[in-house]
Amino acid sequence: MESVDMNVTGSAAEGLAPSAGNPKKRVSKTERREHLVAFLFILPPIAGFLIFTALSVIFTVVYSFQDYNSLSNVSTFAGFENYIELFTSPTRWPLFRKAIVNTIVMLLSVPFGMILGLALAGLLRLGEIRGSKFFQVLYYIPSVSSAVALNIVWNYIFRSNGLFNTIFGLDVVWLDGSATLKAAIIFKNSLNSMGSAMILYLAGMLNVSPELYEASSLDGAGKLRQFFSITLPLISPVTFYLLITGLIGGLQSYADSQVFAGGNSGATTVVYFIWQQGIQGNNNQGLASAASVLLAVFIMLITLVQFKFSNKWVYEE
Repeated sequence: MESVDMNVTGSAAEGLAPSAGNPKKRVSKTERREHLVAFLFILPPIAGFLIFTALSVIFTVVYSFQDYNSLSNVSTFAGFENYIELFTSPTRWPLFRKAIVNTIVMLLSVPFGMILGLALAGLLRLGEIRGSKFFQVLYYIPSVSSAVALNIVWNYIFRSNGLFNTIFGLDVVWLDGSATLKAAIIFKNSLNSMGSAMILYLAGMLNVSPELYEASSLDGAGKLRQFFSITLPLISPVTFYLLITGLIGGLQSYADSQVFAGGNSGATTVVYFIWQQGIQGNNNQGLASAASVLLAVFIMLITLVQFKFSNKWVYEE
């Protein structure tokens, strides 16, 4: 009897114990339908990325190693000749070098815009500007406006008989000289970008605990000391974000050269140089692709360097 009971008990335990070979849980029709609906929602951005970004990058890299002209539909393998021509050709290299210098100089608008946005955010935070909500919207409008429309307006402002010269009583031809043209671009880009910087800095300041300011006040710290010792370090993630996005956007500048400067060589950027070589009249898509690849690699390196050293100055909770 004992052996029978033991056999029965053992059989029951084996029946209750989970089997390693049990099949996985079957997905119901409702779950499959939910998965299908979710996939359909994310399909458009995925398709857009694959078609307009991933494939474009692949074709750009391929064409950079070819002597390709889309009008004649002639494509021959050229190896690294396009890259070499960018830096050695007596006709291409001076133009490419000037575009690089112009692009780097005009990047000065990135820190200037950040400083202006930080100053505005500080004034709004302290309540030094009356009607702060109105000014927040007013300063932020350029950040959500069309780049083409903004550059057309600024072009009229900086003309010889424009608003800028009229207000300040100047007689400067801003849109003709190389130096004055770049100065005008830096000025307008700084004002255009300070709105978004102001909003982000203000959000970061409002996120700082008031207890830190109260404790520092008890220790005798003034407003200026609090700003540099508490506010500025704690909003460093905002600074890092603005620096990353500002440099990436500045290195890809095109509307400044085409719309604001009207193609003036004093404001030629790398992207405008790519457009000139690949589309405007030269129809040398291979050379333009090589310049595009170099620009993309440079942007990636700059971004990686910033992330590499971010832990030395960016605050992390």
